[in-house]
Amino acid sequence: MKLALGTVQFGTDYGAFNAGGRPDEAAVAICLDRAAAAGIDTLDTARAYGASEEVLGRLGAPGRFRIVTKVAALGKAGADGVLQSVEASLVALGTDRVEALLMHDAGDLSGRAGDEAWRVLDRLRGEEVIGKAGVSVYAPEDAIELAGRYPIEIVQAPCSVFDQRMRTSGALAALKARGVEIHVRSAFLQGFALADPASLPAGLAPWRGLLERFRGDAAGAGLSPLRLALAAVVGEPAIDRVVVGVDGPAQLEEIIAAAQAAVGDVDLDRYVSDDLQLINPSNWNLA
Repeated sequence: MKLALGTVQFGTDYGAFNAGGRPDEAAVAICLDRAAAAGIDTLDTARAYGASEEVLGRLGAPGRFRIVTKVAALGKAGADGVLQSVEASLVALGTDRVEALLMHDAGDLSGRAGDEAWRVLDRLRGEEVIGKAGVSVYAPEDAIELAGRYPIEIVQAPCSVFDQRMRTSGALAALKARGVEIHVRSAFLQGFALADPASLPAGLAPWRGLLERFRGDAAGAGLSPLRLALAAVVGEPAIDRVVVGVDGPAQLEEIIAAAQAAVGDVDLDRYVSDDLQLINPSNWNLA
């Protein structure tokens, strides 16, 4: 199963179109059971995801899944912050090892503390506290630049039916040539792909036509918008895991079913956008 379960919503309210809020711990436990039964082997979390790591720790998730977590932004702590963040993650998760550790802020590797921070990651890898060391990025050029500077083993980046920069920039091919494990997030563009075009916030109204075309084509092909959105990432051979967040068991069930459904001959390039005002949610104006 190429899906990985994102857990940001297990620790905090997250997502511009998230109406369900944060699930309670009983619902999270059901999600973990269903994920395991479906063959999902990886959980994505971070120190910055509120109580997510603590919830996963109480539910014994590290004994059942590969855990990928992320270092809190270093700020003034410098490279010492890597150790502080890792130690806090391990305590919260109730484990002595995680499968992979990513720098959550790519600037912490590209900046002055980068070399020292990488030495800490490399030491943790040598001590088998972490399996792989890597970075989370927002732009493909950051992934390429940092993979050229450090022996990065895993990268997480945004990718969706609307945002295909990882593919069109050549980053997927370049990273795969280096043997990097590639995880992508924001497969639904924080819910934009699944939203009702008529109910979009005013700030997203300029892309109502794009969303209408996407949903119309999905309906014409007998597909749900969810399935068509997943096709753009699950069907990409260079992508190892597609991180999907859920607000509860019902949504997870729907995503698992959609990921396994067949898709016919659909031209996914019809929806690709290079407009950063759309494909980078940090630029959204939802007023």
